[in-house]
Amino acid sequence: MNIFVELVHSVYDFKSYPGYLKNKGGKVFLYGLLLSTLFFLVSVLLPAITAIAGFGGFINMAREAIPDFELEDGRLWVEEPVEIQQYDSYQGGICFRVDTENPITEEITDVDLLAFDQVLVLDAEHGIVKAEGGSVIRFSYKDFDIGNWDRESFLKEMVPVIPVILWAGLIILVCAGLFGFFAGAFVTAVIGSIQSAVMGCRLKFGDLYKLAIYARTPAMVFKTVYSWIPLFIPYFYIINFGISAFYMWKAMQHIREEYQKPTQSYWTGEP
Repeated sequence: MNIFVELVHSVYDFKSYPGYLKNKGGKVFLYGLLLSTLFFLVSVLLPAITAIAGFGGFINMAREAIPDFELEDGRLWVEEPVEIQQYDSYQGGICFRVDTENPITEEITDVDLLAFDQVLVLDAEHGIVKAEGGSVIRFSYKDFDIGNWDRESFLKEMVPVIPVILWAGLIILVCAGLFGFFAGAFVTAVIGSIQSAVMGCRLKFGDLYKLAIYARTPAMVFKTVYSWIPLFIPYFYIINFGISAFYMWKAMQHIREEYQKPTQSYWTGEP
């Protein structure tokens, strides 16, 4: 079966799953590569290009996104306070606050930041950073010799390195997406091994991993749609893997039926 045809059948045709076990490893890998690439293009790259085009280019977008500011002699000034607290399906909870009129870094405790995975808080003299590692770092601008800046000088310095940053970011996102997809397929295969034992459908882990890659297809479609809608779905990743687990269960039902088909006998005319 053609890979593109398999993309469609993996979503609605449970009976096609037993046939996927016959596919060689190279074809299965190409299928996963194609699926994760399509997901990246539709859910990450296309929205980014649309957003940048809507602002008339990256520089105009940055000028709109970055408020007017001045950093001079280790002291920051921002025209208006900025506060963004939201949940991103890829990065988790995000907190971004800038207020140079109030000492917000002194008011915010580490406990207040437990609900967020990515944090950047800035006031007139200090900042707080929290990344995926979970550790909270507090710092003073005077600790770093970064000179004096304002919005225009910052954008001017950024222009030559923007293409490098974009390409580097693109490569990192693609690699992370590929790793994430095949890691997700591995988790699905582990779930499938438990299902296989319960159902009495004996399959090698390599075969379960093949099925898992195809069973990730409807979950990736769901994830793509979710990336385009302004809606927060609680326990999203549980639902996401639950979809794949359901497809694994249905696939193994059909595989078990294939194994248990009685051998058809024919009358030869002899007594």
